[in-house]
Amino acid sequence: MDCEGKFSSSSENSSDSKKIETEIAEEEEDVEYVVVAPDGGYGWIVIGASFLCILISDGILFSFGLILSELERVFDEPVAKVAWIFSIVNGISLISGPIASALSNRFSFRAVVLTGSIFGFVGLSTSSLAQSVDILFFTLGILFGVSIGLIFTPLVVGVGFYFDKRRALATGITVCGSGAGTFVFAPVIYWLLEKYAIRGTFLILSGIYLNCAVLGSLLLPLKPQRRKILQPEGVKLLEANETPNAHKEEENNKQDLKALEQGQLNNKKVNVEKGNKNATKGKELSRREYLSSIFKFSLFRSPTFVVVCISSFFQSIGWFVPFVYLAAHAVNMGIPKEEASFLLSIVGICSMMGRIINGVLADHPKVSVLLMNNIGLSASGLLIILCPFFISYELLVFYSIVLGLALSCTAVTRPILLGELLGLENVNNAYGFMLVFYGVATLFGTPMAGLLYDTLGDYHGAFYLAGSFVLLSAFMCYPLGVINRWEKRRNSKN
Repeated sequence: MDCEGKFSSSSENSSDSKKIETEIAEEEEDVEYVVVAPDGGYGWIVIGASFLCILISDGILFSFGLILSELERVFDEPVAKVAWIFSIVNGISLISGPIASALSNRFSFRAVVLTGSIFGFVGLSTSSLAQSVDILFFTLGILFGVSIGLIFTPLVVGVGFYFDKRRALATGITVCGSGAGTFVFAPVIYWLLEKYAIRGTFLILSGIYLNCAVLGSLLLPLKPQRRKILQPEGVKLLEANETPNAHKEEENNKQDLKALEQGQLNNKKVNVEKGNKNATKGKELSRREYLSSIFKFSLFRSPTFVVVCISSFFQSIGWFVPFVYLAAHAVNMGIPKEEASFLLSIVGICSMMGRIINGVLADHPKVSVLLMNNIGLSASGLLIILCPFFISYELLVFYSIVLGLALSCTAVTRPILLGELLGLENVNNAYGFMLVFYGVATLFGTPMAGLLYDTLGDYHGAFYLAGSFVLLSAFMCYPLGVINRWEKRRNSKN
């Protein structure tokens, strides 16, 4: 009797434990672990650290004109050759966007920013030892360019993970570091060059740049939280292992197994053939899945994202022309160099203010981020085209104010727009790929405008061409809402 009681009791305990395990398994199928934005709190510290990081990195980058002039004098090289340093730095920093995104996915935003800080420190410090411009192509162009890409992309995208309702404002404050950095570092670099010459300036800037490592260490990863599975708002992308013939292959495997059970197939032959085939396919899929999880090349299957990338390419062809040639255009009009250079400071300050304003507007529930993006691009294109018609210094000051406000819009709206159209989980990779299109266009956009100046003798043609490309970019974005809604309907049916 005792044995029977113990046996029945153990059977009941076993069935109860199985029942509990089954219930737990069913509950786990309905839940997921996601990162929930704190929308404040420690997020404000992240904003402050990201702002200062971009202030340092972009401040040095956009004040490169002063450094290039000194390099031209020290190494006695032509302006065209020295100018390639800035083109390489700017192009490499943008093209390295997907690498920064992939590394952020694999490791963390903090680790990538720390790595970028070390690259920048090495690039700037070794530049102080350079004996020719050719060496600077590597130390400044490659090392410093990669460092900016590794810092900028994780910071702009990473801030969005700490905020939900105030995401646009957080992004706007972060990217304000570019304008603030230009305003701060222009006089600092001018003073350093006067006091310590070019080699001492590089050493001091390398020490300042290393502070990005301290600030980047504040980007603590957010811990995932448990919640019920929700339908994703963004576009569902077809992953590398989700092939159209997947179900067909599964059915074929079932038929082969059934035939094997009935003795219609040779056991050894099937096992060998299927084993070899599955082993090879498993290696291919694992390699493909690994690359896909890091870079998310499946984004290019989204028509929405393809339109965004093509629009970004045309935008970048003309985007940097005002920054490079506005002061030179003013000098050609007879305006003194000191006053002409102040126009860029006005553009930088107004761009900084505009990013905060646009960030506040984009957070309003009744404001369309896509419409803001389209209006900002259209206004920027028109203003660049109309630049030659502002024929006095006073008019150019007014022009610089309006241009800075217009240019600030896209810097804020693009990361937010990618999140709305593609889903927050795809923003990191999407933003990195988009920067590649920016970088490729930057490499030949500004030289193209310079070629027009050499041909025509003034900068009018350069502004006309640049503004036309920016307007074309704006027109491509107007149907984005329709394309995105069609894509979501198509994917939901599939």
